[in-house]
Amino acid sequence: MPRMTVSSNAVPGFLPSQDGLHFANRFESGPTVRLGFLDPRIIGVGDASAGLCGGMCWFVRERFESGVHIPGDRVAPANGSPLFQAIVRRQVMSLDWMRGPLHFWFSAMGGAQRAAKNTIETEWPKAKKAIDAGHLPMLGLIRHAGPNPFALDQDHQVLAYAYTIDDTTSTTTIRLYDPNWPDRDDITITIDAFGLRQNSGERLLGFFVQG
Repeated sequence: MPRMTVSSNAVPGFLPSQDGLHFANRFESGPTVRLGFLDPRIIGVGDASAGLCGGMCWFVRERFESGVHIPGDRVAPANGSPLFQAIVRRQVMSLDWMRGPLHFWFSAMGGAQRAAKNTIETEWPKAKKAIDAGHLPMLGLIRHAGPNPFALDQDHQVLAYAYTIDDTTSTTTIRLYDPNWPDRDDITITIDAFGLRQNSGERLLGFFVQG
């Protein structure tokens, strides 16, 4: 028998167009949380317009794994609404007591070559193991390099739900739920001899598994 050169797997039943939120990660400017009467935006943090991708991914995964249907909203919820607050709570959870932002920062500090090497050798095997076990790993996408902590808002979070490995071309394709691209089942990351890239065009230096 010929040796199989293509392998694939997917989290059973998950599709972004069916199980993801149907609105994009674009929220009107406003505070995500308030500290009493204080608005945290005065120190440059906590503005919803910077995005809530981590909270959206966490919300989607939580709903899918518990078998609860996703809301049908096609427009991002208003600041302070129940759905907005639910996403913000999960955004805070995705920060993991600030370990998430620190991981992004240290990854960016190491530079593009190190981020790519760590992705291929360490983080992609973790993501594959999760998918093989039927779980949706959340990936932190590293999109900037360097020590500037104010560049962390360039980074992003997505869910991986399927992959294909083609040994003949040494190409791995990872399928994503990306909150920036709602209802799209064709958003992917490719790992090959040329490095890493996302087919939607955004810069990608590497990724790590957040949970």
